[in-house]
Amino acid sequence: MNLNINNSKILLDYLTEKTNNPIITLTKDLRIDQYNKAFEKLIDESEHIYNSFFEKTVGKLEVYSEKSIDENHVIKEISASYRSKSGSVTHLQGTLIKKIDETVIIFKNFMINESQIIDEISKMNIEMSNLTRELSKKNFQLKLANEKITKLLNTDFLTDLYNRKHFFERLEELVSLKKRKDCLNIGIIFADIDFFKTINDTYGHDTGDLVLIKFSQMLKESLRKEDIIARIGGEEFCIIVQCGTDNCLTNISEKLRKNCESMIFDNIDIKLTASFGATFYRVGEEIDSTIKRADENMYKAKDTGRNKVIFSL
Repeated sequence: MNLNINNSKILLDYLTEKTNNPIITLTKDLRIDQYNKAFEKLIDESEHIYNSFFEKTVGKLEVYSEKSIDENHVIKEISASYRSKSGSVTHLQGTLIKKIDETVIIFKNFMINESQIIDEISKMNIEMSNLTRELSKKNFQLKLANEKITKLLNTDFLTDLYNRKHFFERLEELVSLKKRKDCLNIGIIFADIDFFKTINDTYGHDTGDLVLIKFSQMLKESLRKEDIIARIGGEEFCIIVQCGTDNCLTNISEKLRKNCESMIFDNIDIKLTASFGATFYRVGEEIDSTIKRADENMYKAKDTGRNKVIFSL
């Protein structure tokens, strides 16, 4: 390897452009001759750097490896510790390139001092706080998006009640729980708005939609928060009610029937009624059997005059 350092100033100028690491040149008696901006920033009294002794300005040089390139050039790996006026210490490591009449030191590694460490930690803490806030914001937005998606998947777009899919998912969960634990009976109520097709044909689909929305609101207002209400299609609705006795389920169904009968619509002369079929899930039977029984009871109510409740076990 042929290392040519015949003009240290040219080397210094070149390296100053290429690196932010501190670089200096020393005379034979180890006085500082040239230095770059990075080195100047390290030293408290930068105006006194030129022609000062290295050990006095920076600190004692420690050599921990050395090799000769040729008879005129020696490369040494060195370290030094610079103590500032404030007392903080910066540990420097670098390469010393020594030739006959001049020496170049390139500090390739240097550990920042205590005050810089505190500054860096402070900056990192600020960055971490910003990242944490941003992450919390993103997580909140993701949570809202997931909640919106879940709602879209589980609710009826017109009435904002649960849809058929979610109704059967919840029913299966409750049946599974009932099989494992002795909990309240699972009551199923089917409801169907009477003469809904006539309402649609007479007043139009917008009025039909309004009737569905108002009927859904009546169900929500009449039932408990824990009861599960779903629109399963057209003018048909299903309700899951957990209660202890036959009378309880019949009374709830009758309450819904009466509340429907007393509904008032602004600017529309409609006497709204609905037919209800109710039953309990029997432990051990298929869910489809329970649903079929409630559905059949609801159709019995329709076939025997409408605007009534039919219950059977």
